[in-house]
Amino acid sequence: MNNLIYPHLFLFTYYLKMPPNSQEDFDKPENTRFPDGFSSRRTLGDTDSFLLACSVADKNNPPDSLPFPELKDKLTTEKEKISISGELLGKTWIILGYSTAENTENIAKEAYESLNFEKWGSQESGQFSEAKIWEIWQTPQNWQNLETENNHILIIIYPNLTTMGHIANFYEDWRQLFCYKHKIVWAYGKTRQLKQTLAKQFSPEVQAITPFETTSSQLNLLESELTELTKALDKNYQTLSEYAQGLAHLEVQMQALKTNAYNYQERLQSIERKANKITPANPSNLDILKTFNDLVKYKYQSQLEQDLAALSPGLRLREKQIDTIRGIVEIRQAQLDDIIEKRDRIFQETVQEWGIGIGIAAIAATSISPFIPNITKNKLTEPFPAVEGVINLSLTFFISIIIGIAAKNKARKLIKSRRPPS
Repeated sequence: MNNLIYPHLFLFTYYLKMPPNSQEDFDKPENTRFPDGFSSRRTLGDTDSFLLACSVADKNNPPDSLPFPELKDKLTTEKEKISISGELLGKTWIILGYSTAENTENIAKEAYESLNFEKWGSQESGQFSEAKIWEIWQTPQNWQNLETENNHILIIIYPNLTTMGHIANFYEDWRQLFCYKHKIVWAYGKTRQLKQTLAKQFSPEVQAITPFETTSSQLNLLESELTELTKALDKNYQTLSEYAQGLAHLEVQMQALKTNAYNYQERLQSIERKANKITPANPSNLDILKTFNDLVKYKYQSQLEQDLAALSPGLRLREKQIDTIRGIVEIRQAQLDDIIEKRDRIFQETVQEWGIGIGIAAIAATSISPFIPNITKNKLTEPFPAVEGVINLSLTFFISIIIGIAAKNKARKLIKSRRPPS
C-alpha cells in the first residue's frame, strides 16, 4: 500500500554548450512556472543545466497509486518545450515525498520501481537532515550509449511536510553536485571510446618496405616506389598527428576528472554542513554519495594513468616508422636524381657527338662534291647523265657519312675525357 504523501519528481539535465569554449556562469537561475511544477535553467561554465519539477496537488493525503509515471511524462513534455542545444552530459532524477511510516525503505523501493528503472537490489540509505536518502547508480557498461546506461536516481523521504520544505534550500547545491558527477562520467566515457581508436594504432602496420639495392638503375621502378613511399610518409604523418592529439585529449580528461572530483567532494561537504545548520539535532550522513569519489580516484583516474602509460609507446613507434620511411625516401630520391642526371648528361653528350659528326659530314660533302664527277666520269656514263648524277650523289653521301661517323667517334672520346670523376 502506498504511504508516500505529496510526491514530487525532479529532473536535472546537463548539456555541453555549443560552442563548448563558452565559460559563462550565471548565479541566478531563470525560473518558469507551469501547473503543479516549475522549470529552472542555469548556465554553469561550459554547461547548460535544467531543473524541472512537478508534484501532485494534495499535500496531506497519499494518492491511491504512485503518480511517478504520470509526473515523468509531464516533465518530459515540459522539457520538449525548452530550446536545448549541445550534447547531453547526463541526467538525475530525484523522487521526493514524506511518510509517517517508521520503515520507509519499502516505500522508496516501490516508488523507484514505478518508473521502470533497473531492479532495486540491496541498497544502503543515508541521512539527509531528518530525511532518509538512497542513491541508485552504477558505472555504465556501454560507454557509447550513456543516455540509457547512465541512470542516476536519488530518493529522499522526509518524516513530515514541515521538514520536507527544507529541500528548497538545496536545489542549487544539488544542481552543482550532479553537474560535477555527470561531467566526470561523460569525460571518462569519451576516453573509453578514444582508447579503442588509439589502441588500433598502438601497433601500427609496418608499410611494405622491402630490402633495396642502392645501385638500382631501373628508373621506372624507382619512380613508382618513391611515389608509394611518399604516400605512406604523408599517411603516417597524418596518423601521428591524430595519435598525438588523442593522447593529449586523454591527459586533458585526466585533469578534468581530478578537477571535477575535487569540486564534487567540496560541494558534498558543503551540503552536509548546510544541512547540519538547518537541523543540528539530526546530523547528515551522505557517505553513500561519497563512494563516487572513491570510484573516480581508484578506478577512473587509475585506469587513465594505465592507458596513457600503455599507449604512449605507440607514439614513439609511429615516429620511428616515419623516420625509417623518410630515410628510405631520401635514399630513393638521391638514386633517382643520380639516374636522371646521368640520363640527361648522356643525352647532352650524344647530341654534342652527333652534332659534331653531322657538321663535319656536311662540310666534307660540300668540300668533296666538286671532285666526285672527275672520279666517276667515264664513257659508260656519258650517254646517261641522270645515272652519273645519282652515282655522284651517292658517292658524296657515303664518303661524308664515313667522315662524319669518324668525327663523331673522335668527339665521344674527347667529351668522355672531360667528364668530372663520379
